[in-house]
Amino acid sequence: MLTKIWQFIKRDPLRRGVALAFALFLYMHLNFQLTSDRHLTRVRVPVTLALSPELQEQTGKPPEIALTLKGKPGAEFVQSKVQVSVKVSSQNRQPDGSFLVKVTPKNIRITDRKFSLYSIDFPEDGNLRLTLLSRRERHVPVKVSFDKAVPLGKKLNCETIPEKILVTGPENILSELSEVHTRPVPLGGAQDFFEFNAPVTLPNGVIASPATVLVRVTLDSLYSKRSMRLPVTLLSSPESTLTASLLSPLPGGVTVVLRGPVEKIASLTEDQVRVFADTVRSATPGRRQIPLRCAVTAPQIEVVSIEPNEIEIQLTTKTSK
Repeated sequence: MLTKIWQFIKRDPLRRGVALAFALFLYMHLNFQLTSDRHLTRVRVPVTLALSPELQEQTGKPPEIALTLKGKPGAEFVQSKVQVSVKVSSQNRQPDGSFLVKVTPKNIRITDRKFSLYSIDFPEDGNLRLTLLSRRERHVPVKVSFDKAVPLGKKLNCETIPEKILVTGPENILSELSEVHTRPVPLGGAQDFFEFNAPVTLPNGVIASPATVLVRVTLDSLYSKRSMRLPVTLLSSPESTLTASLLSPLPGGVTVVLRGPVEKIASLTEDQVRVFADTVRSATPGRRQIPLRCAVTAPQIEVVSIEPNEIEIQLTTKTSK
């Protein structure tokens, strides 16, 4: 082989020597490109923080570091195959309130074997400064929210079990959290007593134990009074031989005070209330003081008072025609 190359060069030494030198240079350059590693500089990778229980990350973008990676020729870089994690505790706290941790190659894991770590470019010297929140816990009362207003004529009473729950989260949020609310409890078509398991609503970054409370709701009817001016009816037996008549006139009738649920007392009509004096048991003529009584056909309505509460009547014998 060498003999043939020498004979080829001897025929035209200058030109063929230059061609051979160029071919050797091109071969070595391509071979270097195909076999040498390539570098990816300042690749930004998010950092996963393993925090001690008393610390919490702020919401937003996680911290990042910048790396230079060394990869095989033609290898495609996938960011998810580079993982960085550091442990942070109260021991890393600095006088200014920030936290300082040292990122070293031990904190960096590359799952793609075509790449390896070349250098940590940022932060300088691997010193990563973090702003974290102190994590606290406290008990706060639970306030019930409802999806509708209390029905007309009803009074609502409710309780939660438990009355207070334990909330855990950033100190700056918990310091302003005086109570937590439930998700709306449905009132539409509700019975006078019911129970409902209601989750609580919480600010971002806060958790609760328990996260759901039992709500017990009682809807009591509201009562009100109403006075009505009504005539008096004298009741007597058809077989009685006596006739009853009022001795003192009652212009406009008597005053009756009634009590009942707001919506029922408001819709009560005079036809549903009757005031009467019972003379059926009176068997002899003469004057009588008869107590007044009141009958109400509407349910849940009670009589509070009748003024006057008795009347004077005259009983006389019926005359035959």
